[in-house]
Amino acid sequence: MTMRKAQIRPEILHLSAVIGTLTPHPQNVRQGDIGLICQSLQQHGQYRPIVVQKSSNYILAGNHTYRAATALGWSEIAATYVDCDDAQALQIMLADNRTSDMASYDESALADLLTDMINLDALEGTLFDADDLDDLMQRINGTLSFDAPAEDDTSNTDSKTLILEYAPDEYTSLMRKLNALRKSMDLETNAQVVATLIHNHKKQKGT
Repeated sequence: MTMRKAQIRPEILHLSAVIGTLTPHPQNVRQGDIGLICQSLQQHGQYRPIVVQKSSNYILAGNHTYRAATALGWSEIAATYVDCDDAQALQIMLADNRTSDMASYDESALADLLTDMINLDALEGTLFDADDLDDLMQRINGTLSFDAPAEDDTSNTDSKTLILEYAPDEYTSLMRKLNALRKSMDLETNAQVVATLIHNHKKQKGT
């Protein structure tokens, strides 16, 4: 393989290690998306070091970053070394994987953020795309369920379901507008936005 110059960011360049001296941990059972990591490395460079056990040169955190860098033909990679025994090395590796597993998103906030990135023409490089945003919005808003109150009674807790179908482009545009309205109206869900708009429209019409 032809070795290429590593794209290590200047802030961590002093941590560069020869990639051939490091070894993925043989007991790492985590599966990773090497292709996505390659995209990130090509777009942003390496911006955080991998973690290596000093005595064995086994990688404890960043095994897939290492594999992606190897796939890209890098000759070096930024790494920090920890002085620990084999048992603690396994603990560190498993803990690193587990903390990642336990993370989750505030999906409504994520949708807002991705929408902002699209409006800034900056979605590329996030490893999300417009289809991801569409899927996210579908999960959040694909089926609108909201309380169906009496004329002026918002305390009714009976829930009804309203399903509206749109073409993909129209749906994405509508979801962006609903999210913007939800934030400006300080409401929790887009279903509440729909109910409030209908209620306000009826008041304006005097019906």
